[in-house]
Amino acid sequence: MDDWFCCCQSRLIGQAAAFITAAAYNAAGNNGCFTLVLSGGRTPGRLYERLACGVEEKVMELYGHVVPEGACRNSGEPSKILLPWHRTFLFWGDERYLPHGHQDSNFRMARETLIRHVAIPAGNIYPVPVGSGNPEKDAAAYESMIRRFFSRLSEGTVTDFPSFDLAILGMGADGHIASLFPEDAKALGERKRWVLAVTAPDATPAVPRISMTLPLINHSRRIMFLVPPGRDALARLVHEGRRPDLPAGMVRPLLERPVWFVLSLAADHP
Repeated sequence: MDDWFCCCQSRLIGQAAAFITAAAYNAAGNNGCFTLVLSGGRTPGRLYERLACGVEEKVMELYGHVVPEGACRNSGEPSKILLPWHRTFLFWGDERYLPHGHQDSNFRMARETLIRHVAIPAGNIYPVPVGSGNPEKDAAAYESMIRRFFSRLSEGTVTDFPSFDLAILGMGADGHIASLFPEDAKALGERKRWVLAVTAPDATPAVPRISMTLPLINHSRRIMFLVPPGRDALARLVHEGRRPDLPAGMVRPLLERPVWFVLSLAADHP
């Protein structure tokens, strides 16, 4: 499939949701489960709402995705395909070091737009811990949590970086991804740890953050970017390989090039 899409919000969100839904059924069919890394911030909210209610079967077919036999459907609108939530496991690429109920929490945003509306088992949800008062300690705890999950999945000890089926990434105006910022050479250069505590004095809000590292992100089988309006020029430069110095330009998933969904400033049409 193409790896660059740029259009108005309604259409693009439908494309992105169809892409994720197809990836979920492909992974669940091959591996028995689907591991998905969620992005934070404000941009993914509409995407999560679409995933919560389901993707129209005709939209899946429009973008070349096969709807598997026995796919989960919205009970109120059977034409809409839902993710196989009982076989889907959610993780977060980064988190602001704030209580999960805080208005700026990435977990809270996903809970309000997605999790509370779908039939996903509570044990399938792996939010970043933020309760110890020590970001470094909670970063290590999240790494251990991920390690235990993949050890159970593989029925053995995981020594190398695990592979999520799909990671959703945003891209900041400065080219940052998750909470990996261009000026943070130490975090960008990390090659052993899976999760880091980072400072973000210039971010909004200016609180510490916990972030997956580049090696962990890059070991994802597939990666998709969801880019807000006004950043299409920078996204294009990164997509074309002309800004390898930026964190977004350092993203290189295992199997394929990242797929870009870039929201246009053009108005939506019915």
